[in-house]
Amino acid sequence: MKNIDFINLQNYITQQNNNNWLITSILYSSYNSVLLIPVLISLKNYINKAKNIKYISIIVSIITIILLSIIFLLLINVDVDVKNLEMPAVYAVEKIWHNMKAIYGIIILISIFTTAISLGMSFLNNVSKNQKKYNNIAVIICLSSVIFSKIGFANLVNLLYPILGVLGIWLQIVTLKEKLK
Repeated sequence: MKNIDFINLQNYITQQNNNNWLITSILYSSYNSVLLIPVLISLKNYINKAKNIKYISIIVSIITIILLSIIFLLLINVDVDVKNLEMPAVYAVEKIWHNMKAIYGIIILISIFTTAISLGMSFLNNVSKNQKKYNNIAVIICLSSVIFSKIGFANLVNLLYPILGVLGIWLQIVTLKEKLK
């Protein structure tokens, strides 16, 4: 942190095409809502007091801001343009703490699995009416994940990001209409 020029932080920010920043930000937030809504629906069975929801939201927001700050500080200390890397945090860890690369790789793998499992379980619980339908959808999810894994991580993100973003916008509109009724 000693070498960071906090006064000129704009030097560390990668400039993107400014013509579509609004569309990109809407798609990104909508994309995240597609992943988040099934989990939140599943959590309603466990957390039902507004006071608890407020405290959990505050705590999760603080943790997220801290983690994002750590990742930002990590990425601005590497000697390469991170927008050209598929997983810049892995590259940064390798360059800064070479011995930690394997441990960080395991952490990322565990994170991917826990996210996939929680999202898959939430989705299955919300769409399955009975055990047979649950099993059938679970098999379809497993088979499709094997097929999609051949596409590659970056290609998969580039393909699904806009599709799920548009789906998220639709989901938010439907949710808003239901809330207004």
